[in-house]
Amino acid sequence: MKLRFRVLIALLSLTVTVPLAPAQEPGTSTPPAGSVPTNPPAETQGAAAEAPANAPVPDTRPPTGAEEIGVGLRHQGRNYIVPALQVFAYGDSNRTISTSGQPGTELAGTVVARLAVQHVTRTSQLTLDYMGGGLFYARESDLNSTLHQFGITQAFTGRRWALVLNDRAGYMPESSFGFGGFGSLGSGIPGGFGSSLGNLGPAFSSESTLVTGRGYRIDNTTTAEVQYVASPRSTFTATAAYGLLRFEEGGLVDSDHRIFAGGYNYNLTRRDTLGVTYGVSLFHFRGSNRGFDDHFVQLVYGRRITGRLAFELAGGPQLDIFKNSLTSSTRHYFWNLHSSLRYRWPRSDLEISYGRYTSSGSGLLYGAETDQVGVSASRRFTRNWSGSFSPGYARNTNLEQTTAAGTSVDFNSYYAGFGLQRALGRYADLSLNYTFQGQKTDSTDPLGAMINSTLTRHTFGLGFSWHGRQLAMD
Repeated sequence: MKLRFRVLIALLSLTVTVPLAPAQEPGTSTPPAGSVPTNPPAETQGAAAEAPANAPVPDTRPPTGAEEIGVGLRHQGRNYIVPALQVFAYGDSNRTISTSGQPGTELAGTVVARLAVQHVTRTSQLTLDYMGGGLFYARESDLNSTLHQFGITQAFTGRRWALVLNDRAGYMPESSFGFGGFGSLGSGIPGGFGSSLGNLGPAFSSESTLVTGRGYRIDNTTTAEVQYVASPRSTFTATAAYGLLRFEEGGLVDSDHRIFAGGYNYNLTRRDTLGVTYGVSLFHFRGSNRGFDDHFVQLVYGRRITGRLAFELAGGPQLDIFKNSLTSSTRHYFWNLHSSLRYRWPRSDLEISYGRYTSSGSGLLYGAETDQVGVSASRRFTRNWSGSFSPGYARNTNLEQTTAAGTSVDFNSYYAGFGLQRALGRYADLSLNYTFQGQKTDSTDPLGAMINSTLTRHTFGLGFSWHGRQLAMD
């Protein structure tokens, strides 16, 4: 509960203290939050000077940092605020989100507001995205709840140095993995309209990759990153992060993790970057003496074509060292991998990501080997019609050092979301949305007995959303 009030207080303080102007500043644009705008590679300096004012802004985030690289921004005002509001009614086939389910479909609805803010000065940039509201069930008022997601990036830049601070937080009544209650406003923070927030790499995120039952949970990740431009081609990064996952309902495992990492980036060309990262992740599970440390090395490659393509590939060996191991082995060797592809056409956008890493276990395990795949695709069919498709899959396997001997657990979780939007003028639209969530659990107890369970859920509904124009800030 405390996090919800802190988020609201921070949001109100920002909106009260930032002055607004009635129109967008023309002909201005800015790099994405978290990038170092100074000292670009030598090959890009002349091109940047000749770029038209409405050209996409290059994303110069270093690939070894906490945030994933992007394709750059379409033309936007430097300082702006964009509000939005949505009313969404839908049917829920499994309102308790359990393997047994409940017979019949329950009618529900959400009222959600969203606010995107960006404020830029010569040496700093603030980017904020907040989304929150209420979830209401027609017949079972005990399921009514509130939901909040929040993201902020504050970057300070100098001639060679930059300090980038990030925070991503959520207060949700259920797992955010495949959650469809935000409708056409977006699947979560970051993302959606009007926001230039970057995605944190999967190893940094505290969000769940499992479908769990109803109950409030808090996930929060804070990162601090120092970037140093040693030459037009070379950049060093040093990153520290703290993440937590808390559950208000009993029976689930609360966790903390800390990450310390350092990296080096070398620009081969204006489009291609090589890098290397070394880091350590420290996992701790509250209420127990269990925990483990990850030591990892990654070789990193990034390729960017501004306004069109961003590709990132990182991987390498990893060593997990366990405290109070439940087996005779205290070490676990692992290969980590992360890859993301973003491609933009004039009328379509595509994002594909894959991660293989060690996670906290999302409240059901004391750590897990996690494989996660996500896809997000959108297309504008005509001037007024557009559609979106966003499937995802995650597999979480227990770590043998944290479970009883002979026990194995596999969670296979998946979702798919479909959306169809019809514009009603410039600032409103109607949307049809459908989301499927599923999870299959396979486990073996110490006696070798197999235990299987399956969860399925369908939500489908109709929503109306309104978003204001960009309001420029003085």
